[in-house]
Amino acid sequence: MEAERRPLRPEELERLKELLLFRKQEVSREDPQSPLLKEIEQALLKLARGEYGRCVDCGKWIRIQRLETIPWARRCRTCQERWEMLQAVE
Repeated sequence: MEAERRPLRPEELERLKELLLFRKQEVSREDPQSPLLKEIEQALLKLARGEYGRCVDCGKWIRIQRLETIPWARRCRTCQERWEMLQAVE
Protein backbone atom coordinates (compact mmCIF):
# COMPACT_ATOMS: atom_id res chain seq x y z
CA MET A 1 0.00 0.00 0.00
CA GLU A 2 1.37 3.38 -0.98
CA ALA A 3 1.85 5.95 1.78
CA GLU A 4 -0.50 8.89 1.77
CA ARG A 5 0.52 12.42 0.94
CA ARG A 6 -0.09 14.61 3.97
CA PRO A 7 1.34 17.56 5.85
CA LEU A 8 4.32 16.69 7.99
CA ARG A 9 3.90 16.34 11.73
CA PRO A 10 6.01 18.57 14.03
CA GLU A 11 8.16 15.63 15.16
CA GLU A 12 8.79 14.64 11.53
CA LEU A 13 9.79 18.20 10.68
CA GLU A 14 12.20 18.24 13.61
CA ARG A 15 13.76 14.92 12.58
CA LEU A 16 14.13 16.10 8.97
CA LYS A 17 15.65 19.38 10.14
CA GLU A 18 18.25 17.40 12.11
CA LEU A 19 18.99 15.27 9.03
CA LEU A 20 19.39 18.39 6.88
CA LEU A 21 21.70 20.06 9.40
CA PHE A 22 23.81 16.91 9.70
CA ARG A 23 24.13 16.57 5.91
CA LYS A 24 24.90 20.29 5.59
CA GLN A 25 27.78 19.90 8.02
CA GLU A 26 29.08 16.82 6.16
CA VAL A 27 28.84 18.38 2.70
CA SER A 28 30.37 21.68 3.89
CA ARG A 29 33.37 19.79 5.20
CA GLU A 30 33.75 17.59 2.10
CA ASP A 31 33.05 20.13 -0.66
CA PRO A 32 31.99 23.67 0.27
CA GLN A 33 31.25 24.40 -3.41
CA SER A 34 28.93 21.42 -3.86
CA PRO A 35 25.59 22.12 -5.56
CA LEU A 36 24.08 19.77 -2.97
CA LEU A 37 24.99 22.26 -0.26
CA LYS A 38 22.82 24.89 -1.94
CA GLU A 39 19.91 22.42 -2.18
CA ILE A 40 20.22 21.59 1.51
CA GLU A 41 20.32 25.29 2.43
CA GLN A 42 17.21 25.92 0.30
CA ALA A 43 15.41 23.07 2.08
CA LEU A 44 16.35 24.54 5.48
CA LEU A 45 15.08 27.95 4.37
CA LYS A 46 11.76 26.40 3.26
CA LEU A 47 11.54 24.63 6.61
CA ALA A 48 12.05 27.92 8.46
CA ARG A 49 9.35 29.58 6.34
CA GLY A 50 6.88 26.74 6.85
CA GLU A 51 6.98 25.83 3.15
CA TYR A 52 8.90 22.55 3.43
CA GLY A 53 7.55 19.28 2.07
CA ARG A 54 5.55 20.43 -0.96
CA CYS A 55 6.49 19.56 -4.52
CA VAL A 56 7.66 22.61 -6.49
CA ASP A 57 5.91 21.32 -9.62
CA CYS A 58 2.51 19.96 -8.59
CA GLY A 59 2.19 21.51 -5.11
CA LYS A 60 1.22 18.20 -3.48
CA TRP A 61 2.86 16.97 -0.30
CA ILE A 62 6.01 14.93 -0.78
CA ARG A 63 5.72 11.58 0.99
CA ILE A 64 7.62 11.32 4.28
CA GLN A 65 9.48 8.22 3.06
CA ARG A 66 10.99 10.22 0.20
CA LEU A 67 11.96 13.10 2.48
CA GLU A 68 13.56 10.72 4.97
CA THR A 69 15.71 9.37 2.13
CA ILE A 70 16.33 12.70 0.36
CA PRO A 71 15.47 15.46 2.86
CA TRP A 72 16.37 18.17 0.32
CA ALA A 73 13.95 16.76 -2.31
CA ARG A 74 12.14 19.53 -4.16
CA ARG A 75 9.77 17.29 -6.09
CA CYS A 76 7.54 14.32 -5.39
CA ARG A 77 8.69 11.10 -7.02
CA THR A 78 6.24 11.40 -9.92
CA CYS A 79 7.29 14.95 -10.79
CA GLN A 80 10.98 14.12 -10.28
CA GLU A 81 10.74 11.24 -12.77
CA ARG A 82 8.95 13.51 -15.25
CA TRP A 83 11.57 16.24 -14.74
CA GLU A 84 14.43 13.75 -15.28
CA MET A 85 12.85 12.50 -18.52
CA LEU A 86 12.53 16.07 -19.80
CA GLN A 87 16.17 16.76 -18.88
CA ALA A 88 17.27 13.65 -20.79
CA VAL A 89 15.44 14.85 -23.92
CA GLU A 90 17.02 18.31 -23.86
